[in-house]
Amino acid sequence: MLSLRLVSFPAEEPVTLQEARAHLRLESGEDDYLSGLIAAARRHCESFQGRAYVTQTWDFYLDSFPGGCIKVSLPPLQSVTFVKYKDGSGVLQTMDPSEYVVDAFSEPGLIFCAYGKSWPSTYPEVNAVQVRFVAGYGAAVDIPPEVKRAILLKVADLYEHRGGDEGIDKNINDAIESLLWPDRVDLL
Repeated sequence: MLSLRLVSFPAEEPVTLQEARAHLRLESGEDDYLSGLIAAARRHCESFQGRAYVTQTWDFYLDSFPGGCIKVSLPPLQSVTFVKYKDGSGVLQTMDPSEYVVDAFSEPGLIFCAYGKSWPSTYPEVNAVQVRFVAGYGAAVDIPPEVKRAILLKVADLYEHRGGDEGIDKNINDAIESLLWPDRVDLL
């Protein structure tokens, strides 16, 4: 079993209120509402792509160590903060970073045992292994332009259909997916 838990939210959104207002051709107002739409659009796009955009911290849980490497969801992986596990006695241990190697270049990111090392045995319970990692492209300015465009399209669609009467525009959804598809990864 695998589970993810957000530890720290992004400090900023990939799209600013000013960018959303300009896209929607709004002068001002509705800042709280637009902020909510931007966050919802970002989460929708991140979920579709299986990625993290602006730097955020996550905990990733496994029931035990895998036979090979650990695949870390939500690329791009920036760093691994720690790897913890419950040992055979059920005591929480933190692995020394010298015992594993992080490949942040691959997508998804990978964690390998260091040369000559092996994963330790774990206590037989759910979520016995915890990996805390930092993911995302960095700051909002580092987000690919097609992602920003997809977020703006989603914001506009949500704004246009805020009453929910007409439903979401399938053509807009297709455009969003076509912008995001080339860099899509499957969640593990």
